[in-house]
Amino acid sequence: MAVPCNCCPVGLASACALVGVQFTGVAETASQAGWTQTNLALTADGDTTSTVNSGYTTTVGNTPSTTLRVEYTLSTPHNRVRGLRLWNQGGSLLTDSDGLNRFTAEFYAGATLLTTATFQGVNGAGPTTHTLPLGLELTGVDRVVLRTLDKQIGGAIAPLWRELQLLTFEPVFACRRGTTLEWYDQYGNLVANADVVSCDQPTPFITPTLTMNSSAFGDDPSGTAENMCNVVPTPSSATGWTLTGACYDPTTGTPSFTWNGVSAVEMSFGDNGNGQPSGAAFISFTASGSPAITWPTNLTGMDIGEQRLSNVFGGGHRARLTYVSGPPQSASSGTVRMNGGSTIALHFNNVSVQPPIRFRLELLNA
Repeated sequence: MAVPCNCCPVGLASACALVGVQFTGVAETASQAGWTQTNLALTADGDTTSTVNSGYTTTVGNTPSTTLRVEYTLSTPHNRVRGLRLWNQGGSLLTDSDGLNRFTAEFYAGATLLTTATFQGVNGAGPTTHTLPLGLELTGVDRVVLRTLDKQIGGAIAPLWRELQLLTFEPVFACRRGTTLEWYDQYGNLVANADVVSCDQPTPFITPTLTMNSSAFGDDPSGTAENMCNVVPTPSSATGWTLTGACYDPTTGTPSFTWNGVSAVEMSFGDNGNGQPSGAAFISFTASGSPAITWPTNLTGMDIGEQRLSNVFGGGHRARLTYVSGPPQSASSGTVRMNGGSTIALHFNNVSVQPPIRFRLELLNA
């Protein structure tokens, strides 16, 4: 139990949090012309404050890598793995968009590929928490391979990142410094009080049907943004949408999705890669046999990694909404907020070009 010697341990009930675990090492296992590693080892050294450039320099503009593979390894396998934690950008200026943009991560247990996920990096000092889709939790992870790396700018000194760590759900330990209660993970890192939760997490609730209703879609200036992209799982039915590639483009202001037999869904709101601005849109969810799911009103935009619980519905169930990735809470566009009743507002504050707002809705037994 790694609490500071000047913080007195207290006997509180066990608690857990999402914790970043430092990788043992990192290496490029497959190269690509035009991609040159620079101080790559520093991205797994545990130092998140270094101003030394680390990551890659490239001469290929904004084209994602194809054959490049970067492998992060662990000396011992880890359980309860929920994703990755990223300290993006490099150098002394951490808001100049020289970091990772989209990238794919493969999670392995020995030679077995457990799952593959695509994450969206953001501009800023971080750290940012990137959870696996649909609340997935992995066992026995001992390495993670990055591929299809993309960068936020076309400049040659990019993409850079300062640190990448495995994200696990682990016990944390309480101590008191004077009158202040603090929590620490087993590695001695301070954990924010707001991130500490019960180790006994709610179990998933599978509903026969889940419907997402919406309004104010497709009224952006270009008429080509305000899409829902990379929707997981694929909807059983989609009304008022045209599917183009991985994105559903609205053909009406009130499109809807329905899924059969699900406990969680995940998707991204924004443009479909054409750089067009989006404005506000509104969504709500209804599980079969219940009225629309309602939420405690909260007009503060969600921060990346933040979770909010709905009011109880359907005789003992709740929904949990997670803001997975997208613009930071401070972005002028706004992120995700609960407008009152069943209404969830996306990109509420203005019309602008922003990274896609990715969120996950999980249904839980309360």
